[in-house]
Amino acid sequence: MIEMRLRNKISERELEPKIGKILTNADYNVLLTGPTRILKPDGRPLCVYVPGYVRDGITTALPILSAIKGRTDNRGLASGTKRINAGGSRTRSRLIYSTIMGAMDPAPNRQYCRLTSYTRDQIDKWIALKPLLHQIASGFALHVPDRFAAQAAHSEKTHPDWVVPDTPFTTITVNNSYSTGVHTDKGDLDEGFSCLAVARLGEYEGGRLCFPEYRIAADMRHGDLLLMDAHEWHGNTEMTCSCGSILSAHPCNVCGAERISIVCYYRTEMSRCQSRPQEDSKRSAQVERVTSAA
Repeated sequence: MIEMRLRNKISERELEPKIGKILTNADYNVLLTGPTRILKPDGRPLCVYVPGYVRDGITTALPILSAIKGRTDNRGLASGTKRINAGGSRTRSRLIYSTIMGAMDPAPNRQYCRLTSYTRDQIDKWIALKPLLHQIASGFALHVPDRFAAQAAHSEKTHPDWVVPDTPFTTITVNNSYSTGVHTDKGDLDEGFSCLAVARLGEYEGGRLCFPEYRIAADMRHGDLLLMDAHEWHGNTEMTCSCGSILSAHPCNVCGAERISIVCYYRTEMSRCQSRPQEDSKRSAQVERVTSAA
């Protein structure tokens, strides 16, 4: 594996116009195509690229992954569009195919920990994805052992109802066929790492994952694994199908091209969650309060 230590990064003034935007090939100088470890100027890891590491697991899981098509308008900068007012205090961005699996920590409108709807409603499929998640976790442990150990320490302090067994992950995001705008991830563990795997169907160009502040990109192919600091700015270049269509927010209906990314991480606040029955009681109490006030 090649190791590269970066010497500098672009200025805030140069970065600012890129935030929330879809990137182009002009936004990077170095394209990773083989096993590579990238270190920031201070020596901390930015990313580790391991081509083909989860090819077997992701191929087996592909029929399930390809059918995950939850839509959301709540991805903000990652959607590649600006938020617009949706009435009252709510804003929304464009609709994209992005589904969260596993567990989520409390939010202002949901003051309890919970399993996501996919995890609750699709138990057999969720269980069938575990071998892939274990394979991703093994790559994490092998290639970034210090970050893995830090994240595992947090997961061990977390009630097992909320942790994917035999992994340091609480939460998984599955994105289907859209280029993310430049963003940083929120709510995941600072001292941990995000683990991203990609499945590809059909022929398309682009979709390269780019860290524009460091002008580094990875051309992720089917079964590749990227271990990354998701608190750094990152996004994708636009995807163009072999038929000439832009691959955006849904698989191409003409040539069948599809890019699925699986992002595994640990939600920082999950360590404060009680058992699932206790959190379900909090949910019931909140529903009762809202109902009584209506």
